[in-house]
Amino acid sequence: MFLVGFISAVITLWIRRAVPETDTWTVARTTTVIPPVTDLFRGALRRTTLLSSTVCGLMLTAHWALMFWYLQHVRSLTEFLAWSPAERTLLASIALLVVMITLIIGDFCAALLAHRLGWRRAVALLSIAYTVLVTWGFSVPRPLAELWPFLTGIGICQGVFTLFTMYLPPLFPTLPRTTGAGLCYNTRRIFAACGTVVFVTIAPLGQVRIGLVIAATLFIPAAILALFLPPVGDR
Repeated sequence: MFLVGFISAVITLWIRRAVPETDTWTVARTTTVIPPVTDLFRGALRRTTLLSSTVCGLMLTAHWALMFWYLQHVRSLTEFLAWSPAERTLLASIALLVVMITLIIGDFCAALLAHRLGWRRAVALLSIAYTVLVTWGFSVPRPLAELWPFLTGIGICQGVFTLFTMYLPPLFPTLPRTTGAGLCYNTRRIFAACGTVVFVTIAPLGQVRIGLVIAATLFIPAAILALFLPPVGDR
């Protein structure tokens, strides 16, 4: 995975040299002073920044709590307690692989859904679907054979995060576009790191799956708030 990332970084070097900037960016860069980060929290931009940051923060917190703890849940299933640690680690790796493969499919599904319904409704719908699948799948004890369909569906729903790479940048003016999108999405990972710890500690002892269900509830307010985000080519 890291090697593939290295290849894309090398291609970026070519893009910087060979692909021209847009006329809009060139004009803005030569005629306008680069605005400071604080401008994202002033005037009309403040609502956009705070709202999109909140949506991203809620979703990423729930998402990363799930991504970490569902693997621990798979490792601790009663049917595999007699297995060696290495065997259970391999099983967890397979579970992760299933989610990652279906995530790739989910990326395309999310883009198609956004094209049909609009960005905001696509984000809201996938968030609700994510909540339903996690709640349905982990609210009761299930053997691994019954969990596979839920893990597949969860992987597809994770395609919602791909939408933010396309939806967030146009919410901001030309020059602070990258700063705004990066701040709203990536700084929320701090909350996600805290949530990964918090949600499992409030679950009953040994009931990791309950922590997953509790964390998934964050997708509900995220879905509601997503509908109030500014429209960008939306319907």
